[in-house]
Amino acid sequence: MRAQRGVFSVALLAVACGCTPTPASTTGIAPAGAQAVNAGMDLRLQVGQTAPVDGAEFQVTFDAVEGDSRCPKGAQCVWEGSATVRLSVTSAGGKGTMTLQTSPRAGPVAATYQGWAIRVLALEPQPIEGREIAQSNYLITLRVERGSAGPPTH
Repeated sequence: MRAQRGVFSVALLAVACGCTPTPASTTGIAPAGAQAVNAGMDLRLQVGQTAPVDGAEFQVTFDAVEGDSRCPKGAQCVWEGSATVRLSVTSAGGKGTMTLQTSPRAGPVAATYQGWAIRVLALEPQPIEGREIAQSNYLITLRVERGSAGPPTH
């Protein structure tokens, strides 16, 4: 009975604060924000969000989508297109900016920073013909892993 009250209290606290606890280990996606993200986990950020990378001594910020030529939903395109995304990486040594693509056919999808590879895995939402996507609606999925970004893969 006491254990049930404890679970109820935690659930009530989560509802009161507007939290929806989802352990990263069950989703495979690390939460963004002030909590450090473990290297090798998928990291999802909205434009303007920053997340420190645990053990990497830097943090990654999703600055903007500078261009989006991805094929809209329902359209027939010759190729999938690509979006150009700008990321900032900040460490004690300073701040760097990288511009990456969502398709390796358009340019690099990954870059190396201080011995860590930062790779674009996905960008949401998918464009819809005739509709513009507001910067605040973009959500990027990245992976940060120790090592070099290496050559682009096609």
